Amino acid sequence: MLKRWLLDFASKRKEAKLHSGILRNNSLWDKLTIHKIESSLGGKVRLMITGAAPVSTAVLTFLRASLGCQFYEGYGQTECTAGCCLTVPRDWTTGHVGAPMPCNIVKLVDVEEMTYMAAKGEGKVCVQGANVFQDYLKDPANTAEALDKDGWLHTGDIGKWLSNGTLKIIDRKKHIFKLAQGEYIALEKIENIYQ
Repeated sequence: MLKRWLLDFASKRKEAKLHSGILRNNSLWDKLTIHKIESSLGGKVRLMITGAAPVSTAVLTFLRASLGCQFYEGYGQTECTAGCCLTVPRDWTTGHVGAPMPCNIVKLVDVEEMTYMAAKGEGKVCVQGANVFQDYLKDPANTAEALDKDGWLHTGDIGKWLSNGTLKIIDRKKHIFKLAQGEYIALEKIENIYQ
């Protein structure tokens, strides 16, 4: 019980330092408690990168603070050589996937049926650049669905530009279904209500 309390207290102290812009792994708290977490990962972790699925704010903050390492979150898909957005060094905020990488351009386009409008900084994420694939091998139909005539990859994800220039993924176009009455409904939102 005392060990758990000490670990929680140490984590809170380190998180407070992180929010002040201080990232370290040589504090008193590291020596007393956190070193066990670090040593379970080899003791030399300096950088972590995550993608494929969002990481909760609590987990991301805990790992950054307790391990005292850079922890980047990225966004992309196979069709754009895995990455198109990545958080930047010294950005300790959470809830976004970072800014576009230098190798590509990211834009948002309207998704009227879901009331996401690019003019309001929300819409379907589209990517163009040297990292975007040219086509699916021997599959022109799926290529035409993924790439428009100007070479923009339509990811199917819905994004929102934040005031600091980073992208937040807020929805997925494929999660929307049209009802017989003509209304659109997001099944994921209904699932979240019932959970």
